[in-house]
Amino acid sequence: MNYDIPIVIVAYNRPNSLKRVLNSINNAIFENSVKLYISIDGGGDNQSQDIAGNFDWSNGEKEIIIHKENIGLRNHILSAGDLTEKHDGIIILEDDLYVSPVFYYYVQQSFSYYLKDQEIGGFSLYAHQYNETAQFPFYPLSDDSDIFFLQYASSWGQFWSKDQWSDFKKWYNKNECLNFDNDKQLPPNIIAWPDSSWKKYFVKFLIQEDSYFVYPRVSLTSNFGDAGKHMIFKEKFLQVPLQYQKQQFKFKKIEESYSVYDVYCEILPDRLNKLVPELRRYDYEVDLYGIKTTKNIDCPYILTYQDCSSSLLSYGREMKPLESNIIENVPGGEINLTPIKNFSDTNYWTKLRRCVEKNELCYFYSLRKWHFKE
Repeated sequence: MNYDIPIVIVAYNRPNSLKRVLNSINNAIFENSVKLYISIDGGGDNQSQDIAGNFDWSNGEKEIIIHKENIGLRNHILSAGDLTEKHDGIIILEDDLYVSPVFYYYVQQSFSYYLKDQEIGGFSLYAHQYNETAQFPFYPLSDDSDIFFLQYASSWGQFWSKDQWSDFKKWYNKNECLNFDNDKQLPPNIIAWPDSSWKKYFVKFLIQEDSYFVYPRVSLTSNFGDAGKHMIFKEKFLQVPLQYQKQQFKFKKIEESYSVYDVYCEILPDRLNKLVPELRRYDYEVDLYGIKTTKNIDCPYILTYQDCSSSLLSYGREMKPLESNIIENVPGGEINLTPIKNFSDTNYWTKLRRCVEKNELCYFYSLRKWHFKE
């Protein structure tokens, strides 16, 4: 069955970016007609409007939406999501993205597989490989599927079913004026995001509803990081390898998967317990990046990379992903299971600096340590 899932390109004032993403979707494979919306925020120059008008969409109907006023990025994404009222679902692509030629196969197949799954709050086209909170790479635990689960909304190529978006909008309409300043569930970096961020609200929604995004292991989009609303300068760190040929994807239900992660990109304790039985007798929080604070923890124990005065269980920190060190019982004292009272807590920003000072680059980026003899 082919679902009615149109593409919405969200643009403002980056004509070259818009041209690039439009060319990429025109080179993608579609087995049926797909509607294209190009939504342009108001207040910019006319170049983006001209590019949209002149673009020849060869795979279906094209509709251009021009906002008379500048409504900002958050409201722009929200208005694009509301187009689900007319369709089975919606794909949203910001203009600095680039799509894989097989991205629509993934959309249709994952949409069909998880359509009635209440724990799924949305779908990512982008393969999340960077922990924005810890500021280091993220490696999900591998299994026999093409996906993993993360309690973190995707903004670099995403899609929702009509029901998923409707559930979020009902929540959003009640929580639009939510004060995030002292939020205990959100990481500090997310709290610091500007008011123009729609993703801050969606992440909070996922946590409160105990829902997750489905992410691909190999990306169906990449991000050029062009300068814009949330990028002062052009950045390249969000570029990831694209999936080019795969047309049949393998999925797994969330309850069957070990690869389920919280908003900090930490594996859920109940998934780790399935792989490490000796941990089952403890009620603990996972903190393998060493970023969480006691403010975020309600459990009596923590499995952490941070300093502690004593430990019940200890592991090294050599294998990747991080949880492999616990699964394989790597000897060492870098990761420790400890009672919260033995946990040396500092604020998030101090933790972030300490991670860099501890030469984390060699671990996460596979850099060689050079040793010289005089």
